[in-house]
Amino acid sequence: MMQNKRKHERVRVQFRSHFSMKGKMLAGDGDLTDLSPGGCRILSSVQVSAGSELELCIFPGDDANPILIDVATVRWCQPKEFGLAFTGIRAPAQRRLTDVWRKLAKPA
Repeated sequence: MMQNKRKHERVRVQFRSHFSMKGKMLAGDGDLTDLSPGGCRILSSVQVSAGSELELCIFPGDDANPILIDVATVRWCQPKEFGLAFTGIRAPAQRRLTDVWRKLAKPA
């Protein structure tokens, strides 16, 4: 059985996202479906490779301003979905992301 190595629980969300790879002609949009302060799952028809480093913009619901993740490393990929670990994120973006996650993780 696979051990869960995540530091934080992921919460189910439905956020839009946009990602691109610096220096490459790769960019796309995706539906962000799981979120934690350290990573996420994205559903997209754009194919990425494990180990790739992407720049990611997350559009959290009603909030007009996207959250920018400078470096999100692809940890796994399957057809039409992939998992990212946030490996390069500035402190203000990390605080905002954690706040969004906390609000969603609280029991109703």
